[in-house]
Amino acid sequence: MAAAKLKIAYHIKKEEGREKSFFNRIGVAFVNKDGSLNLMLEYLPLPTVNKDGTVEPMTINIRDYEPKEKKDAESFGE
Repeated sequence: MAAAKLKIAYHIKKEEGREKSFFNRIGVAFVNKDGSLNLMLEYLPLPTVNKDGTVEPMTINIRDYEPKEKKDAESFGE
């Protein structure tokens, strides 16, 4: 499968008192010939319930797959 058609699904969670959000990988998405997406989740995150009982909207972000660069074995121990 072409890497351009593979995407990664993340659950984005913002916590009170933290400047940055958490991006938790929850699955993958595949682009179909017609441009639509198939989403395959490894798990479904639970919604956040506030102290007042309201439920926070859940954000799932789909991003292009970018393979991690292999570390250069020769650079170790320098």
